[in-house]
Amino acid sequence: MAQYIGRLQVPLLVGVGAAFDFHTGRIRDCSAWIKRCGLQWLHRLLQETRRLWRRYLRNNPAFVWHVAWQLAGLRHYPDADKRHGEFNQNERA
Repeated sequence: MAQYIGRLQVPLLVGVGAAFDFHTGRIRDCSAWIKRCGLQWLHRLLQETRRLWRRYLRNNPAFVWHVAWQLAGLRHYPDADKRHGEFNQNERA
């Protein structure tokens, strides 16, 4: 999307991930227990290894690194719930 936003000249692009592929039956959705375990990414990787392996190899270690920094207290990210609550209060006014 970042590659094409300049060419499309639109104010907003919305990524839906694999939603259309699931709804059209192009790829199978995983079982509920796999989702509960947080392993939906692994199910997708096994279904589309050739397409997804590079993305997962690059992005997943970076994600784990950022989570580790946050858990160690070395990095702090703004509280999303607090911002959302403030937005809702301002919206009501």
